[in-house]
Amino acid sequence: MDVRKPGYETTKQLWSPDPKYLQKFVDKHIIPFLDIKKNNSYVDMGERNPRIEYIENRLGIKVDTIDSKDFNFATLNDVKFDVVFALEIVEHLQNPLWFMYQLKNITTVSIYVLIPCNPKWLWHEMHFFEMKRKHFEKWILKPIGLKIVRYKKIHFIANWKVYLIGLRPLIRVLTGKTTFKDFLRSFFYIQYAIYEIRSN
Repeated sequence: MDVRKPGYETTKQLWSPDPKYLQKFVDKHIIPFLDIKKNNSYVDMGERNPRIEYIENRLGIKVDTIDSKDFNFATLNDVKFDVVFALEIVEHLQNPLWFMYQLKNITTVSIYVLIPCNPKWLWHEMHFFEMKRKHFEKWILKPIGLKIVRYKKIHFIANWKVYLIGLRPLIRVLTGKTTFKDFLRSFFYIQYAIYEIRSN
């Protein structure tokens, strides 16, 4: 982990060892939500990763990438795109208000944001928060003149196989191969919300 980036995760951590699982998640939940027009320009926030490459190939669009040493402080005012993807970025930031303000400045049509929104006891250890819609809208979007035009809540079990393999997940906790929180997360519904956001 890069200590200069609180909440930072590598592509290896973000993209499952089983790409078919996350591709299924993208096909079922993300792609049907997107309103894609071929003549729009697209950009993804964060390092280039297999998920955005999969979306790019499935939809036949070109998606540029903007990365930064730290999005808590990055200023983005010299580029413009029709559509911005910020998929699982906001929850890693200490300053999401500044980040969304910067996205507003570079976007001419829509911003698509994917955020986990679990109860606090299920938050991932690399997340500063997992925000529900009312808090995201009240604390982050309204103060900077953004609004949610569409959203979808997503529920899924992290891995249904845990119900069939007895004590093995618990043994992994006891031997230090996984954390107790990750053990609990595998047994419960993990919640996400995907938003389409535009300027007021």
